[in-house]
Amino acid sequence: MRKTSIIILSYNTLSYTQFCIESIRAYTRKNSYEIIVVDNASTDGSLEWLKEQHEIKLIANPENVGFPAGCNQGMKAAAPGNDLLLLNSDTIVTPHWLDNLQQALYSGKDIGAVSCVTNNCSNGQSIAVDYQTVEELQQFATGYNHSDAQKWYSWPTLVGFCFLLKRVVYDKIGGMDERYSPGNYEDDDYSYTIRQAGYRLLLCADTFIHHFGSASFKQALDSEQAKARKERFARILEENEAKFMQKWQVSPDHKVFHGITDVLQPEDAGKHVLLVRCSVGLDLCNLKRKYPQLHLSGVVLNVADKANAVQDFPIRYVPQWENISAAIPARQDIILVLGNVRTIPDSKQVLEKLARRLKPLGKLYYYDDQHSYCEQRNVEDA
Repeated sequence: MRKTSIIILSYNTLSYTQFCIESIRAYTRKNSYEIIVVDNASTDGSLEWLKEQHEIKLIANPENVGFPAGCNQGMKAAAPGNDLLLLNSDTIVTPHWLDNLQQALYSGKDIGAVSCVTNNCSNGQSIAVDYQTVEELQQFATGYNHSDAQKWYSWPTLVGFCFLLKRVVYDKIGGMDERYSPGNYEDDDYSYTIRQAGYRLLLCADTFIHHFGSASFKQALDSEQAKARKERFARILEENEAKFMQKWQVSPDHKVFHGITDVLQPEDAGKHVLLVRCSVGLDLCNLKRKYPQLHLSGVVLNVADKANAVQDFPIRYVPQWENISAAIPARQDIILVLGNVRTIPDSKQVLEKLARRLKPLGKLYYYDDQHSYCEQRNVEDA
């Protein structure tokens, strides 16, 4: 395997950074990595401690340049040929973590980047845990971290708390978009850029590390100016979401899980299931994760969704609801309409058209504004 440059940003998170780096030293194969730390003008003693760690490549910024710009500095400083791993300072890594991720990353030429699961994350990347101490964490991870290709899932985006990227991909696309500074949405944007370059992303549910979660932001929110900083954080999040949407033009629910995994039942495994308004494919990926035997496809009414969707499933674009039948060439066992059905013009007629694309006794599920999935069967051909 190639060596990996582990890039960590530091900003007033001394204790977290110490935990993180010590765990890397303890649980990462010797001579397989280098550590690069970009310190964004910390004032809590982080810089002084980092200067004492002589094997670390340290970049000391005189001001806080933000997360994407700091990551770009670290990636540029990486040794030639190394793969690149962006790792949050508020993580604790675990036995076999990097070896497992590398196995997944090099499982195919079309794999561009991978990430893992954790205890505290969005995007379907968290799992339930019950450990209480660092010792219990490592015991849990020792039993959990066994490389298993059946637990590698294509995913539209990966969260940047742990993000392993092939060097060849970085050489092709460059670094993160610094318009998202100081942070938020840069990892979504980078994920889209990687996939637009022809690569897939894998969520590796066979590998677990601990994530405290936004430590530098939380410290800021706990300070005397908590309210003002919380408002600033919310404003930055809103502004960066707007930048992302303007750049990619995808549907607003591109990051939303619609709760459809609970609608289907184990006996539905192996059936043909169509998702209407599947956006870039997050729900498709999540269904495949739970029910690997499903035959999945999708329909979108936003051309940008089609352009930015995962390539693992056939996803068809239809510009108008009245033409929805033309986008469903084969009859389906199950059709799920995502989002509130009441936002669809002439929804009753649309649902009738969809029902006619079901196999005999096939099922149509749709979501109304009463927050429940309704079922409609095709009984005409039964």
